[in-house]
Amino acid sequence: MSPYDIAAIERRARELRAEEIRRLNGLFAERLCVLGRLLAATGFSAVIALAEAIRPLFSWNPQAGAAPAAKPRATLAVRANRIARRLFAWNPEVHHHV
Repeated sequence: MSPYDIAAIERRARELRAEEIRRLNGLFAERLCVLGRLLAATGFSAVIALAEAIRPLFSWNPQAGAAPAAKPRATLAVRANRIARRLFAWNPEVHHHV
């Protein structure tokens, strides 16, 4: 029966443990990056939706009442639906919802 090299076994176990910890840290960093991108995209969509919602409050011009509107405004339900779709969009890279 050959003797076991306990020091080599412990050294190899430490190497394997360190390698696994590095692998898990890499996975954690990658997923944290994806989560950050999704959070940023959702925040950007929320800001766009909020800007669209409050734009009429700042763009009212009493002198423009005589001129016909160039494009009919969407109803409140349609605008609310668009805002909800922007907030919960599956593809955060695309920001041009109609």
